[in-house]
Amino acid sequence: MSKKPWLHRNWKWLTPVLILFSGLAVIISLAGNEISGVVSVFSDSEIYENALKIAKGNEEVQQTLGDLQPIDLMAIVEGTIKYSNNNNTVDISVRVKGLKGKGKLDISANKVQNEWVYSRIKIRIKRPKQTIKILE
Repeated sequence: MSKKPWLHRNWKWLTPVLILFSGLAVIISLAGNEISGVVSVFSDSEIYENALKIAKGNEEVQQTLGDLQPIDLMAIVEGTIKYSNNNNTVDISVRVKGLKGKGKLDISANKVQNEWVYSRIKIRIKRPKQTIKILE
């Protein structure tokens, strides 16, 4: 009696396990990119802190949302962060809250000689649907 090769005997459970591990590897690699973006923003907090300071100085923001609260850790984790151009360009979207309402703060900035220069700052409000352009 000849013994079947190991692969012929175990293919039924090996196939789903390989598919599962492949999917898990893809998810981990994609999550790694997001995590590195969040960590970069944490280490370079001046990007969103200065943008928030500029937004707070906007009269339309004050009238619509009131005094904006500091951006908390959870807002950054829940937001979107996209670095490009060797980490010298960033697009960030984080939620902001004011005494009268809430919205999303969208920031686009470029690093020039180790300083962040903003190319766009705006706040999107869901209800009523409105966009406040702070810097274009």
